[in-house]
Amino acid sequence: MQMTKACVLTWLGLFPMLCPNHVLAQAAENTRQANPLVGAIKTVGSDIAYVFTSPSRITTKGAVEVLALSAVTTGFVFRADDKIDEELALEGYEFSSQPFRQFAKLGQVYDDIKPVNFAIGLTATTFVSGLALRDKKLLQTSRLLVESVVLTQLFTSCSKSVFGRARPYVNHGPRDFNLFKFSKSEDFKSMPSGHVSSAFALMTVLAKQYDHWYVEIPAYTFAVSVAFQRMTSRNHWASDTIVGGALGYWMSSMLVQKQRRPSKNPSLNFYPVGNRLDIIIQF
Repeated sequence: MQMTKACVLTWLGLFPMLCPNHVLAQAAENTRQANPLVGAIKTVGSDIAYVFTSPSRITTKGAVEVLALSAVTTGFVFRADDKIDEELALEGYEFSSQPFRQFAKLGQVYDDIKPVNFAIGLTATTFVSGLALRDKKLLQTSRLLVESVVLTQLFTSCSKSVFGRARPYVNHGPRDFNLFKFSKSEDFKSMPSGHVSSAFALMTVLAKQYDHWYVEIPAYTFAVSVAFQRMTSRNHWASDTIVGGALGYWMSSMLVQKQRRPSKNPSLNFYPVGNRLDIIIQF
């Protein structure tokens, strides 16, 4: 059952009180007459708030998954990263690694186009198609693509600076972390992989919005190929791609999840009434 709580904030912003009925009616009327742009901004704001407050909603299953990811990543850092780097990155080192290097060529397309250009092209395609076909879901998908890649890159950039991990080509080994040094050098911004996080963010939106095998398999195959390309080019360790992929997948999953159950999310709306500002909080 939905409950609505309303408060009124005076123009001085000092004394909140319960909204009277006529104010709620006015708010409802204002909502109906709202500018579409304002509505879009509120939707985006609500999505961002949902992502940033997601830790407060973590379940036992979610906590276990985070711990498992941390354990796997740690295992790769200390036991597997250097071996995988040798197998995949050094040309001709092992015949068994050749199929993976061939697979990485698909991910090379993403690097050649550049992640930003790829994201813009994919978003523009879904947006224009949505307008032409009058398909609300395509338009919704274009918004989710933008939100997912922007938020993912924000988290990725912050994490890179915090970890300060040396890239494989620096040849400092997989355990060279310079925590909280905030180096400006790209040589020490290995974890997580920005290419992989953005690729998984984009592909996860498509896979979850259109959850059919013929969309999911190509989408995730492409994202994984980007991970292999980043390893074979020696820009990232295997654990960097694991963290990047998990980050992109998590971000998009949160946004799509929020889109599917908007009635369960809190909303905050402001309405000017006379000489005061009304705040309507619904949850």
